[in-house]
Amino acid sequence: MAIKLKKNNENGQWLKLNDAAQLLQVSEITLRRKLKSGKLKSEIRDGKYFIFVQDTEVKEKKNDLVYFESFIAEKESELRDLKKQISDQKILINALEYQLNLVKSK
Repeated sequence: MAIKLKKNNENGQWLKLNDAAQLLQVSEITLRRKLKSGKLKSEIRDGKYFIFVQDTEVKEKKNDLVYFESFIAEKESELRDLKKQISDQKILINALEYQLNLVKSK
């Protein structure tokens, strides 16, 4: 996610509407509703909405993202291990079936 941040003098950042939606993990429609109700600080620049997001919200979402990425990496590693175990089991089954066929043919 490529988010372009413009630093503000306050403790937060101005984000484009779509970038804010991605970061905050809400839909753009949800943000637009909050804009209309006055719940969000916003500006219009060159016809585009910019939303002010507090640094604490940005840090929390970034921490969540880092945790999620490490969780995914861990699960991918577990999946690779399980695939290897399945492959090893298939080899063992084939060897045992071969030996069984030899015993049956005697």
